[in-house]
Amino acid sequence: EKCLEPIFYFEHYKYEKIPSHHFNIGDSVALIDQEQLDEYLNKQNKTDEKSPLRLFYQSFGIILSIHPLLSIKFTYWPLSLTNNNYLNRQKLFRLERLPNFVTLNRSIDALGKIIDNKDSLLIKPFLNLSNNIDKDQLKNYAQDQIRNVENNLNDEVDDNEYNHATLNNSQRQAIKNALENRLTFIQGPPGTGKTETSAWIIHLWLQNFFQEGQPILICAETHQAVDNLTRRLLQYRQYRLIRYGEPRTVAPDLHKYTMPTQIELVRREKQGSNPNSTTNKSLFGPAKPKEIREIISKCQILCMTCSGVGILEPSLKFPFILIDEASQITEPNILIPLVRITDQIVLVGDQKQLPPIIKMAEAKPLLERSFFQRLLENININSIMLDTQYRMHPALIDFPSQVFYDGSLKTGIKSEERPTPKEIKFINEQIPLMFVDVDESYETIHGSNIYNKQEVNLICQTIQTLLPRHQPNLLPADIGIITPYTRQVKEIVEKLLTIQVPKGVEVRTVDGFQGREKNIILISLVRSNNENEIGFLINEQRMNVLLTRAKCAMIVFGNKRTLISNNLWKQWIESVPNVNSTQFTDQCLIKQNQITDQQQSQSTKKTRHYTHNKKKAYSRKNYP
Repeated sequence: EKCLEPIFYFEHYKYEKIPSHHFNIGDSVALIDQEQLDEYLNKQNKTDEKSPLRLFYQSFGIILSIHPLLSIKFTYWPLSLTNNNYLNRQKLFRLERLPNFVTLNRSIDALGKIIDNKDSLLIKPFLNLSNNIDKDQLKNYAQDQIRNVENNLNDEVDDNEYNHATLNNSQRQAIKNALENRLTFIQGPPGTGKTETSAWIIHLWLQNFFQEGQPILICAETHQAVDNLTRRLLQYRQYRLIRYGEPRTVAPDLHKYTMPTQIELVRREKQGSNPNSTTNKSLFGPAKPKEIREIISKCQILCMTCSGVGILEPSLKFPFILIDEASQITEPNILIPLVRITDQIVLVGDQKQLPPIIKMAEAKPLLERSFFQRLLENININSIMLDTQYRMHPALIDFPSQVFYDGSLKTGIKSEERPTPKEIKFINEQIPLMFVDVDESYETIHGSNIYNKQEVNLICQTIQTLLPRHQPNLLPADIGIITPYTRQVKEIVEKLLTIQVPKGVEVRTVDGFQGREKNIILISLVRSNNENEIGFLINEQRMNVLLTRAKCAMIVFGNKRTLISNNLWKQWIESVPNVNSTQFTDQCLIKQNQITDQQQSQSTKKTRHYTHNKKKAYSRKNYP
């Protein structure tokens, strides 16, 4: 029945969840008729990036839930659904996320405070973008040593913790800088333990400089990133921590740390100590400002998104702020927490990995370069690069280290700590890496979608080899599949469902896999055409993320003829073992009955290593 604000429920296309790094509950979205859009694009021969999407907006709404069904509350009835006949058949729609005006207004407000408020002088000098800026003076200001911990750090920290922790030199230097300097940049390449380093910084701030009523502020751009860092902190020690945010945006396992839960506990405690309280008194009403102030004043750590900081009382300041994944935050957004700082700032990120996600082409030149990247490149402020990686097999790190990090990225693990799967026969047994040239394939462009069926088939054939029906040596969760294109993700997921692969194999786009890792990574590059167009594979930051997710082994599927038109991809392909698709299926995929009893025994042992690999990796260090 038609109403003023209808709510529609949508199934996820081909059972694939919409990307969580693009959409969250509460986002404003536009609904687009994908069939109309595809028809237009086919006629105009235009790509997705150049299409006038606004012409195909059906309605505007807010996401109420994402799983298991996507529910959206619309401002008016979607145009193409006004005829009830449309409701009797499957129809494909597309979502476009609209600008978040709440975050925009908070960014504008933060900028106004920096311009007008003398209390914001700590960060104000870094916003001067004129050519007349004295960069040396600004660099000295950033590295101004506000305290010296050289002589007393070891005395102030328990020997059983910091002094005996298995930290490498670059991690210790980063921690020392964070304790001494006004502003610290920490560059954390893949697998170098930047979250662990951040945890030690927070721990030592609390151990040495914390004062009651002045919590440490921990921020990131997305709720997922905040949740990840919060979990890691809680693994080390049960801090008095608040995960500030609406419960619907926070992971379920962290709900007990959210503000509504903490307020409920305080109210229950007060009711229990008050003999005159009534049992039917509401415990779940809206939070009062006084209650929020009281809870924040009693916590040690406040974890929230950068945008979320804008909801706090304007007078609330923080002596210490650590911002994680700072290289993925737009400059306007990072201002929201930065105007709250009074003492020290630590920014952790990696400008060599993915930048902020900017959907609007006109805005990319202005917003795609983060505050983190701008200061490192324009002002040449010294940063500490964590230089030892503990994720990848040593053979997998050679190319990323040489090309993206000037050869300065070392490895802290041995080859035997990253066993290769026995189901795959690699060309060079010492290098668990190969490029499979899918030379007989061509990409398919259907409207705004690009996919490659031949690569889908090869990926799924490889998965079947890695996960045979009887006595598999690996777990589905050990394997990740990455591809640059969302449609290719959907094609792979559909094929995996068809061949009944056990659930647990993770299939995501490059953007969705940043910060993630798997023992075995399969990559489908998709692009295969006579024009040698490789789309956004040309982006070096995206390439870096693609090639640094695997811990034990990596297989990349692509069309060599198309890819070598790009110098960087040509350089990578020529540096790794190559096979064509026929050689790969005939010689490299080992059937289960071909694995000897000895190999089976070895694989079983390795499986235990795979399954508990992360736990074992953590055991190399003593965490706070």
